[in-house]
Amino acid sequence: MIRFRSKTPLGLRAFGRLFAGFCALTMVFAAPPAGAQIWRNSGTTSGYYVDDRPNGIFLRCAGPSLTVNFTGYDAELPTGASYRVGISVDGIARLFRTRSYEVRGRSILVHQDTLANLRPLIEDLRLGKVAEVTTPAGRYNVPLTGSGAALGALLERCG
Repeated sequence: MIRFRSKTPLGLRAFGRLFAGFCALTMVFAAPPAGAQIWRNSGTTSGYYVDDRPNGIFLRCAGPSLTVNFTGYDAELPTGASYRVGISVDGIARLFRTRSYEVRGRSILVHQDTLANLRPLIEDLRLGKVAEVTTPAGRYNVPLTGSGAALGALLERCG
């Protein structure tokens, strides 16, 4: 039997273990709290929420009409201005005409259409992995984990 002996001083090994433990604890406490970023449905509204605020994409229905709202960027856009927003879900891209509004001190971009016209987008969002949103204020990704249940509930309520 061959035994290998470490030439590392005992103090250095102990320091290495302590440092590894510190790194593990830092990762645990630095991670965002569970549920801080989630897709959810609230009756006639479904969307992606970060810290209990809509952030990225959320949809709202009112009768036969449905709005797709884009939020979560820091830019302040002139209220009432028209813009185009692109959404790419797993490589399938769509372009939407939007109008800017101010809600609670934040600019949002809103596209309004019928549920029938927006159903292909909703199905892509329900089944996709990630949506890339391109706005005049920049580009961002929205994870779609959990979107299937949230948007399914919206379709049941609005459809």
